[in-house]
Amino acid sequence: MPSVRRTSVSLLTVALTAASLTPVAAAERSLPPPGFHHLTSVHYDGTGDDLLTAGLGFDGLRGPLPAPADPDRPTTAELRRQAVWASAGMSAGSGGGLGRLYGANVDRGRPLPGDGRIAGTEYRAVAGRGADSVSFVVQVPDTFDRARPCVVAAPATGLGGVYSMVGTAGAWGLHRGCAVAYTDKGMGPAFDDVHSGTVMAYDGTTGPRTELDGRSAFDAGLTDAERARFDTARPYRVAYKMAHSRTDPQATWGRDMLRSVRLALAVLNRDRASGAPRGGYTAATTTVLATGVSNGGGAAVAAGEDDRAGLIDAVVASEPQMNLAPRGGIRVRQGGRAVPVAGLPLIRYNSLASLLQPCAALTEPSAPGYATLDVPAARRRCAALVGDDPRLITRRDARRAGEDGLPRLAARALARAGYQPQSGYLQLSHYDPQTPASYAMSYARASVDDALCGYGWARTDGSGTPVPYRRSELAAAFGTSPGRAPAPGTLIDENAPGGPVADSKSRGADGRHDYNLRGERCVYGLAFPRPGATEGRGWAARLAAGLDATRRSGDLHGKPALIVHGRDDTRVPVNHSSRPYLGLNARAQHGTPTVAYVEVTHAHHSDAQTPGLDNRYVPLGYYYQQALDVMWQRLRGRGGELPPSQVVRTVPRGGEPGHAPELTPANVPAIAADPAAADRVRVVRNTVRVP
Repeated sequence: MPSVRRTSVSLLTVALTAASLTPVAAAERSLPPPGFHHLTSVHYDGTGDDLLTAGLGFDGLRGPLPAPADPDRPTTAELRRQAVWASAGMSAGSGGGLGRLYGANVDRGRPLPGDGRIAGTEYRAVAGRGADSVSFVVQVPDTFDRARPCVVAAPATGLGGVYSMVGTAGAWGLHRGCAVAYTDKGMGPAFDDVHSGTVMAYDGTTGPRTELDGRSAFDAGLTDAERARFDTARPYRVAYKMAHSRTDPQATWGRDMLRSVRLALAVLNRDRASGAPRGGYTAATTTVLATGVSNGGGAAVAAGEDDRAGLIDAVVASEPQMNLAPRGGIRVRQGGRAVPVAGLPLIRYNSLASLLQPCAALTEPSAPGYATLDVPAARRRCAALVGDDPRLITRRDARRAGEDGLPRLAARALARAGYQPQSGYLQLSHYDPQTPASYAMSYARASVDDALCGYGWARTDGSGTPVPYRRSELAAAFGTSPGRAPAPGTLIDENAPGGPVADSKSRGADGRHDYNLRGERCVYGLAFPRPGATEGRGWAARLAAGLDATRRSGDLHGKPALIVHGRDDTRVPVNHSSRPYLGLNARAQHGTPTVAYVEVTHAHHSDAQTPGLDNRYVPLGYYYQQALDVMWQRLRGRGGELPPSQVVRTVPRGGEPGHAPELTPANVPAIAADPAAADRVRVVRNTVRVP
């Protein structure tokens, strides 16, 4: 058993007060800060359990997912261990450099000795209640540097849970003696299994909704009568927080990150007061770096924009998912050519891609996942899109290309929509109707009972029919189901002609498989409402309002920021995120951006090195870790200015799919302090120019 010390602090803890303190400074000294509750702490001795590896050590992180003693009733510690194991991802192997060139066990480019266990204190807390709740974790290593205190704020990546950044930004910060502040950004993975009444508590354990006594992290918000009616009409469905909280959690990502920093400062002021800087740990005395990946990268940027009190010193973001404010004349050019569309929000570019991807996939028969493609259904998708919308395939182009040319037109439409032409190889593996469906519900603040666009979630049998979850599947969700319906839950087409069925098995009115064109058209119509259309107008307006609450302006109030992004990213295309954001930031800073942007060739949204990806792509995670090092040097006064914005030209591993040689430093040249003129990214007269 690990040697731990547990303490708890009531919500009624009296905050320190002093007339001389500003509201922000007071929050940095009070414990818990205003609005927090369920604050607990555990000290890990670094032997039986620890902050970085949850007692597994690096060897354990490389092994299989640790199983709980009782799968139906995993303990909080077992759920935490599974979540930390998943955050490191080291079971992926070292061929792509993970564990050798970068990763939880690598610091400054070199693998660390020992097994990686780090002793320290971990605090957990919650702000808000139920569907409005946000979870927080603060880790303070015993090696915390009191003389030069630092906090790394690392929000959850993607739709991941609160521990999802432990193995990346967390490891990086802990290795430097920093406190690390995590938040799930209100996204989950909490759920409500309407049939059984099982929900998730704040600590990740599960139980009957009626017995959790105010500790539920989310429930569907239905009365008992509504639950009974819903379960009769749609048995075995599950609601989950990201899609069904009715709170639009993405709108408060920046606020939630700032809360995590204030929580970190408060616990430091209570438990590390001896040897603290004069005046305690405050924004003035503590270096604070906000950093994240994907959705977490967008949250880090949001925190930088929302912070007007000087709480955050710098931002580092990898492949940030951001919904941008209207660009107002900001343009993007690549290789001298204008990018036709830039700065679309996720719900728009993703719903458009979802319609086109099954058809466009026919142009890439060697792409990962092609063997599972229903080719006849994909061809029917091609035909169905002709004349549907000018952004898709026009009738004129279809007549010229003929039936066999429709897949090429679909691929061309994706390029016109701002996707990189070379991303065609990845389109099929990124086909995921769950993403636009769930974001549409989130922005529109829809209930599970609304079944927006005829979508729901459930566990299914081999025929695709919804069936009850097993208890062990629900019990494991905290560690195994980041931000979506508990595994193995899947998207359901509620309006299928033969009755509700798994979306992947959905059929059209003619009885043939069609990848649920009906549902995808509905989401697309909400994202791109037709002028004068009345059907779905109310939902489209609600979606637009929720979307507008999440937009980023580019104004970081002078904070330095370093963004890295893979050029081939098909999940968050560079033309809709980092490239136009650089232009928005330059305009906000009157022509002199505070953002340095690094675009990495042959990198995409995932570091997965599965066959077909291993020989073509390099890991962006390598550059994310390097970007943290670069910013750290600057914050510590040893690195001068950030490097100029640039394209880093990498070298793929090559070889046969599944048999690529090991990644070496020669494949991944460093971010250049003085890049060649031909590699520099510049903002000239409101135009982002990318070589």
